[in-house]
Amino acid sequence: MQNSLHSDEKPKNKRVKEKLKYFFKETFRPHTKEEYAEVFTRGLGNNCSDSVARKLPWLYIRVFALNLILFAIIAFSFRLARFSADYLTAIVMGGLLFNIPLFIFFFELYPKRDLSLLKLVAVLLIGGVLSTVIITLGYEYIYSTSNEPNAWISTLWVGFWEEFIKGAVAIAAIFILGKKNPPYCFLIGFAVGTGFSLTEDFGYNYSMSYSYGIVLTSVGRGLSCVCSHAPWTAMISWAFAKFKKPFINFRFYLIVILMMALHYFADVPFFDDNLNILRGLTVGWAIEAVVVAAIFTAVFFALKSCFKELYAEGKPEIYHPEPITKTAKISHTANITAVLCGVALSVFALAGYCIKVGDVAVCDKIYDDNEFIEYMQDGLPLHADLNREFDPEGEIYSEFISEGKRLGATQKVVEGDGEYFYVYYFDEQDLPHLQSVGAKVDDRLCYLSQVIIYEGYYFNYYGYPSNYRPVDDSSWDVGDDGEEPPTEPEDPEEPDQPPEEEPKPVKVVSFFNVKSLNHGYSIEEGCYVIYTGETEFQGLGAIIALSVLAGATLIGGSAAFITLKIKARRNKDA
Repeated sequence: MQNSLHSDEKPKNKRVKEKLKYFFKETFRPHTKEEYAEVFTRGLGNNCSDSVARKLPWLYIRVFALNLILFAIIAFSFRLARFSADYLTAIVMGGLLFNIPLFIFFFELYPKRDLSLLKLVAVLLIGGVLSTVIITLGYEYIYSTSNEPNAWISTLWVGFWEEFIKGAVAIAAIFILGKKNPPYCFLIGFAVGTGFSLTEDFGYNYSMSYSYGIVLTSVGRGLSCVCSHAPWTAMISWAFAKFKKPFINFRFYLIVILMMALHYFADVPFFDDNLNILRGLTVGWAIEAVVVAAIFTAVFFALKSCFKELYAEGKPEIYHPEPITKTAKISHTANITAVLCGVALSVFALAGYCIKVGDVAVCDKIYDDNEFIEYMQDGLPLHADLNREFDPEGEIYSEFISEGKRLGATQKVVEGDGEYFYVYYFDEQDLPHLQSVGAKVDDRLCYLSQVIIYEGYYFNYYGYPSNYRPVDDSSWDVGDDGEEPPTEPEDPEEPDQPPEEEPKPVKVVSFFNVKSLNHGYSIEEGCYVIYTGETEFQGLGAIIALSVLAGATLIGGSAAFITLKIKARRNKDA
């Protein structure tokens, strides 16, 4: 195998295939207690020499499987019991799910023995907490989100501030540890970035409250950790060690600015609904793909330069363990079968956690405005004049008078087959304003309704036309002497704030709710949603299918595990 890995006679693609095969073989082969001890004691006591002992990563995959199984158990338990302690534990396990295995993977890639896992975990905890505290205080006291010019500037500030603080903390840790070489510093930065990523993921998971989103958030942010906070900070630390006199070296600052830019473009597509130019699946994911490709490329070349420097005096042989017995191989295959079964059951459990099971309101969806109006008005040709002014000479159908002053009046208008009732209110200057419109249908009065749709939200108005504005009840009353009470003096130090522009609706749809149906509007689908009042039970089929798969996996996995263990025992006895 060793010769096949380094032979130049074979085609390059075949050599790569064999190397990948060997990598996975080394990852999943059985490992001895001594190999476990070597990982956890590396950099401690007698096991801290600078000599290179090249081994392929293998512990990370075991930690990931354990994290996934534990997270699935605690999340599913929380879904069944809704117990607060389970929820808090699920938050922690969700944050650890991908971050810690990736952290261990890069630690195992580091080929030297001069850095212990214990020291790196301490950097992760201290550096992560310190970065979080400084970044949070910066958001609170340095940059006020209430004064942000726009979402573009806000996103730019996030990328600059977070990468600046994480990089500064990582560089401080490098000075404290007193060792400066590119692979070593890469790991230090990766630890600080992972610590910050953990605290941020805990916060995102907590914001999901008691919804199934905790699983989706944990998986989504966990998958993104391979190209986000940890490698960004790792690259800054690597550049600090790679380039001589980094604080006066433009290449160091170029790497820092590049990481800030990657952070910025990773946040922009889904940061704010006002960034209309970047909304949509195509553009957003295209930018994300570029960011992911850029960080993977940067990390690849950084690690390549690290290993080139470490192996300058000659490339060491890949570590080869002693051959294992047939009995041990069979027993290990049984263990892998059990772990794979547990991982599959965990995936089924998390999928079941995200499925909504229960009664769901049945609704009709209408995408055309005129069709919606006709549906709500039951086909009746009702049309209201929302610009109609009060006719002083017209007939007063009814009016409301208090202390000799007219406060409201209704005028009846017959148009075609419809009878309309225009309701007006009178302000302090005795000026009439249209307040609502009613239409008589089968001896029943239906008032005008409206759906007013803005960018990203909508309102249902019942009985008020779009040109209606409520009276400001907070205005000062006129005093006995006819003069207005004095107002509070303005603070001369505060600049005049321009008045906020009132958002303009995208469209206003007016109709008479003849059927009196409960309705709404879906911004995502761009359609009217009308609830029929009926419900249907959903999610049961998906749960049954998952249960069948889980049952088959459990039975098949258990049978295979028991069979292999029995076979291993018999082979040992023989």
